[in-house]
Amino acid sequence: MTHSSASVLPGHRARRGKNLALLTGSSAMDNAEANVTSVLFPLMREALGLSNSALGTIVAVGKAVGVFAGVPWMMLANRYSRRTVLAICAGFWGVWSIAAGMSASFGQFVVLYGIAAAGFAGAGPIALAILSDIYPDSHRGRATGALYGGVALITGISGPVFGQFSGFADGWRYGFYLSGGITLVLGVLILFCLDDPVSRSRRDVDVPSIDRIEDKARNLRAGLRELLAIRTYRYLLVQRVFSGQNIIMSFATTFMVTERGLSTATAAAIVLPFALGYMAGTFTGGRVNDLWHRHRPRTGRVAMLQVVQLAFAAVAFAAIQPVWSHTGIYVLLFTVLGFLQGQVPVTNRPLIMAVVPPPLRGLAFAVSVSTVEALAYAGYALLAGFLGDAIGLQATLLLITVGLTAANGVCSAALYRPYAHDSAVIAARWPDASPVVSKPPVVGAPE
Repeated sequence: MTHSSASVLPGHRARRGKNLALLTGSSAMDNAEANVTSVLFPLMREALGLSNSALGTIVAVGKAVGVFAGVPWMMLANRYSRRTVLAICAGFWGVWSIAAGMSASFGQFVVLYGIAAAGFAGAGPIALAILSDIYPDSHRGRATGALYGGVALITGISGPVFGQFSGFADGWRYGFYLSGGITLVLGVLILFCLDDPVSRSRRDVDVPSIDRIEDKARNLRAGLRELLAIRTYRYLLVQRVFSGQNIIMSFATTFMVTERGLSTATAAAIVLPFALGYMAGTFTGGRVNDLWHRHRPRTGRVAMLQVVQLAFAAVAFAAIQPVWSHTGIYVLLFTVLGFLQGQVPVTNRPLIMAVVPPPLRGLAFAVSVSTVEALAYAGYALLAGFLGDAIGLQATLLLITVGLTAANGVCSAALYRPYAHDSAVIAARWPDASPVVSKPPVVGAPE
């Protein structure tokens, strides 16, 4: 006998809330690490004699390692306990953050920072795979919004905190010590407190194609072929390749310091309004996404993705192109940017969940989030760093963030028809059911 995922069982709501909080914390670790770098880079630049291209190199390395690390972490999580693997990659791996803070040279720092990022790259896909097993399709926008909203809150709070280290000569080192220490504590909490719910046993569903899908999910190459056969998923991967939105916050503090003449501490304060706007965007966007999806299941999520991207491009132009005389205007604009940015993951992630079979969702997120998005982020960050030295950060962000995002918003119209078809196929073959504690199918295991 099965129950709806939304059914209320004794302690069920409390367990979901606890799991969501821990998944949020694990997903925030990668952002927190990047936040230390982006906020305190002006100090690192002075201490180590670096240029803007060095920031691009750091961000690129941090994201590029995810291209190679995300899928292996997901394979380990599917072969062994997801909870244990998540505790390692999102928690105990923080020792490498502490080591990065002890670096004696820029080269040494890049190596240790890359190792740390390789661990954190596994957290997002595992957390999203667990999240998709906890919540039914009609509530995934809200749940994803809560997760990314929590990530934004943690990021927003950590930004000004890390900014306070700007008063110390080695303040950037202290930021990594603090980040690594918090990560270690989180690893302990995940290991002992996180439940590991997955979708009901696939044996309970009498659909002929299920066994074929599970068999393919056990082999990485076959699993990738299965994913790339989904037209919507292919379009979403291409769409993420040409997304330049994310780099604006990696370079925001440095942009405000070099182009607008603010101090590091003042510029770092912009991170909090952005994060608060992001948090509001995820919570609001998640609910709007679910509502829009219920009323327009064939087109709602795609339409929302388009609107958000085009609005983001317009506000980003206003934030980086004119020179505003009052800092408060930048605070307002970055708050709105955060609000719009926060609605992207709560739309994109449910889109993937809706068109990918449950056994392949972990691999799907490892490919899309830790591989494709990370590779795109790394490429644009590296490009932004070198272009920033050549033509200035203002012109660079105009090209990468504003231009690419506007083009992306227009081209997202190609998703309407394939999404309507692919989501209907998954909804028919994989009806939502209550989660039970069991092991997920093993991706990459020998048959």
